Amino acid sequence: MITKNNSQKQPSLWRWLLIVLVVSIVISVFYNWLSVRSEHRNRLLFAEELLKDDDTEALLIFEELHQQIRLDSIDFFENDLVSLMFCEANEKLLLEDEETIVDCYAFFWEKMKLNGRPTANENLFEIRRNPFDVTYVGVIKTSENQNIYVEFAFKENAVWLQNTLKKNRYSVAYYEHSGLIKQIGAFEYPLVLPKANILSNKTFFEYEKYSHLCIFIGDFGNEYVLLVSKRIPRFQNRLSIFSVIFILNLCLGLLVLLIWKRAFRLLFKTFTQRLQLTVLGIVLSIFVLVGVTSVIYVQRLNSQKNQKILREKTHSLLLLMELRFGNKTPNEILENSTLLLRKLNEFSEVIFTDVFLYDPMGHLVATSALDDIFQGSVKDTMNPQALHQLSNEHRNFYIQKETLDGHTFYSSYVPFRNNRNELVGYLNLPHFAKQTELRQEISAFILAYINLFVVLIIVAFIVVFFVIKRLTKPLIESERQIAWNEMAKQIAHEIKNPLTPMKLNVQQIQKAWNDQKEDFNDRMKHFSTVMIEQIDTLSTIASEFSTFAQQPNVKLTEVNVKECLGKVILLMNTDNIIQFEIAENIDNTTILADEKQLSRALVNILKNAKQAVSELENPQIKVSLSTSENSVLIAIQNNGNGIPTEIRGRIFEPNFTTKTSGTGLGLAITKNIIERFFGTISFETNETKTVFYIQLPKSEQLDG
Repeated sequence: MITKNNSQKQPSLWRWLLIVLVVSIVISVFYNWLSVRSEHRNRLLFAEELLKDDDTEALLIFEELHQQIRLDSIDFFENDLVSLMFCEANEKLLLEDEETIVDCYAFFWEKMKLNGRPTANENLFEIRRNPFDVTYVGVIKTSENQNIYVEFAFKENAVWLQNTLKKNRYSVAYYEHSGLIKQIGAFEYPLVLPKANILSNKTFFEYEKYSHLCIFIGDFGNEYVLLVSKRIPRFQNRLSIFSVIFILNLCLGLLVLLIWKRAFRLLFKTFTQRLQLTVLGIVLSIFVLVGVTSVIYVQRLNSQKNQKILREKTHSLLLLMELRFGNKTPNEILENSTLLLRKLNEFSEVIFTDVFLYDPMGHLVATSALDDIFQGSVKDTMNPQALHQLSNEHRNFYIQKETLDGHTFYSSYVPFRNNRNELVGYLNLPHFAKQTELRQEISAFILAYINLFVVLIIVAFIVVFFVIKRLTKPLIESERQIAWNEMAKQIAHEIKNPLTPMKLNVQQIQKAWNDQKEDFNDRMKHFSTVMIEQIDTLSTIASEFSTFAQQPNVKLTEVNVKECLGKVILLMNTDNIIQFEIAENIDNTTILADEKQLSRALVNILKNAKQAVSELENPQIKVSLSTSENSVLIAIQNNGNGIPTEIRGRIFEPNFTTKTSGTGLGLAITKNIIERFFGTISFETNETKTVFYIQLPKSEQLDG
């Protein structure tokens, strides 16, 4: 037999919120711990990749260069930086300072043998100045008196390093003999290595709000050290993780409540709970509305600011172009590609934005293309919409949003004319960098707002719980006192009704005894009958009042509704006016309930139904039983005159009755019983019938 205590099944809003809060804290702490471990592992892998010696690709390039030189067909590699130096025997070499003259052979021999590390090819050496600056130098002998010295570096390695540092927000530094040699990134490393924090190789330590990974290059203690650093997450960043998890869990919890209708109904059962949830709903709605509005406002402000900056940069570039090329013809400008490219690069560095120049037909002439986003993705033709606006609509400035490789950015266009007002072409400035900053600003704002949102929500929960509970307590007490006063008056009236005839009967039987009436025995029998009836009435009143007032914690067991309902109908159908109908597709009707109290509730409804049709010539009561996937459904219909409109809202109120006698507790007790079994009771009525509906969850719905 399955037994469950009703008190354990009563969900509490605050218990739900406490569970959500605790689960969110546990998940966020575990997530932060896991994130730190994962980040340390990734940083260590990055450092090992940075330090590893792998000459495979360099050997392949050197061998391919050797073959090309033998075939007299040198082709420079697109992804590598290659330089060649032809040296003959006894030839002198002028160094970059334009003062020092050295022997060419001796210069490269010293460079390779003294500063380089041998590779698998005896003619190729690796020169590693630091982990971020690695080149290869090799010698290719072409004749007895001539060598070709090859020096190359991998462009891909530099790009990989910059992209990795940027993506992970790493800073790196290289120390030799405790002195800083090279650093890259946001962290300002000290000139002298802080040895006090370094305990061993591959050590993580904290210094100046950064977490640092220390790796010794070579043997431990040789004082060649690589540091890979990352800023320690701020408290607000860690709080953001908790905030996001809390909001997700809160939404998931609300979704469960919406699906779990029984819990949802019980959470909204009392006036205090409804008021608390209403206030919290308003607070949540205000926070969400303010957050969405703020994000839209920030986006609009940044959009206006970026457009203004882009407009100013565009006009600055136009002024620079006019000053440098204004006195030249369009053909002279467009045909001198070398000068044009050099100047576009100079101007790009001045205004910190990539520059594109298109001819009057919209074909690309030259570009600086400093940003990685545009390298390798440059369009050969101008944006058609921009070309139409400048060429056909004769606009002198045009700005629009564009998308390239999934990146959205503002792009401005302006016609470029020489001093004779001849159209040279169209200048284009894509403003991608600020779009990245915009996303970062919005992300930072959203994280900060989420943190504030969660903190205020938790505070609001606490305040609403205590404040509303305190504010509503006097109201609830007052309403309860009024209800009990009214009920006391009703109960006193109902008790007084049988006491009056009891007193009269006692006086009459006493007078008959004093007068020695001959029919005293008959009077005594009548007196006993009346007294028993009135005592039964008082007992019923006391029992109903006690049942309603105590609301005992019942123990729930499995009850077959079909059998219980059949027993009640058999007991109540003494006049054969009750019809019992069972649906054809009915299945399991087992619920968790107290069979005696369920029977009492059904009896109360059937009593009311019989009283409603007592004065009809053709009284009918129909009881229907059916099931759904999760519930057992009971419908009790009578063909009475219906419930008047003005009293329909008070049917289930205690001490409310339309009869001349009775406590008015029958339907209130019935509703109380049904709800303790996690069910619902409702009714429909009109001038020709009244139907009461009872819905009770099946036992398997409550077992989980």
